[in-house]
Amino acid sequence: MVDPYELLPEDEEYLNAHHPGWEKVTEGEGKFGLLVRRFPVPSGFVQRESTLMVLVPSGYPGTPVDMFYFDPHLQKANGDAIPALAEEVHFGIMWQRWSRHYDWTPGQDNLVKHIEYVGNELRHEAMR
Repeated sequence: MVDPYELLPEDEEYLNAHHPGWEKVTEGEGKFGLLVRRFPVPSGFVQRESTLMVLVPSGYPGTPVDMFYFDPHLQKANGDAIPALAEEVHFGIMWQRWSRHYDWTPGQDNLVKHIEYVGNELRHEAMR
């Protein structure tokens, strides 16, 4: 099987150590995704886990990774709305897009930072 796109060695090491069962997916030409199944969701949400999807841009790691997606969609246990959400279809699935952004430094930032950022954002939102 041909590898659809390359990850950095540190990305693969992190994923293998912390999120076994991760998977690279593609759709059409140039649309790449990373699926992290059974991604842990902190207390404060109805769901305890969800599949995290990250769109990996052509040119990664020099091109920034942005936003993140969940299926099933996450809901706060207290019923409060989560800001800056939308729905988008990628890889044949309707994802809940979390529109979150930070400064990306090429040569320093990678998917490890992005996935840790996702966890931090979830913990922050759970406490809001």
